[in-house]
Amino acid sequence: MLLPRFSRMPSEKFTFASTWSERHAAFVAGLGTFGLSDGLITPRGKAMRTGSVVAEIEIPPTPRPYRGHRDWCLWFRGGTCKKCVERCPVGALSEKGHDKIPCSRHVHETCRAYIVEHFGFEGYACGLCQTAVPCESGIPVKDEGR
Repeated sequence: MLLPRFSRMPSEKFTFASTWSERHAAFVAGLGTFGLSDGLITPRGKAMRTGSVVAEIEIPPTPRPYRGHRDWCLWFRGGTCKKCVERCPVGALSEKGHDKIPCSRHVHETCRAYIVEHFGFEGYACGLCQTAVPCESGIPVKDEGR
């Protein structure tokens, strides 16, 4: 993401997309699957950040402990949970998935202003859909509380 060629662009299918995705690089590396909110659920949960390093090297493939790209999400696995939907303060999540427009507006406007005002630096983040959910700190094994 630090390369000058990194950019975000409109996408007919995904609203907008980028030229590189740390989450998708982690998925390809076998580190997790995606949830209803598009967060990457790893064995350590989805309340995390990820980065990537691209190198020209041969490494034996990591065996995948899953078959599909959404296997560790309780919603996609069994139609239960949706805790991330309940946590979103702007209604950007639903059974249909992640609406990037209200989410982006909240993160880049509301949250950015809050961080500057309360912490005194430029930044943006929300992450409420990644906390207080069954997949926050690991792969959910059951639907807690439903």
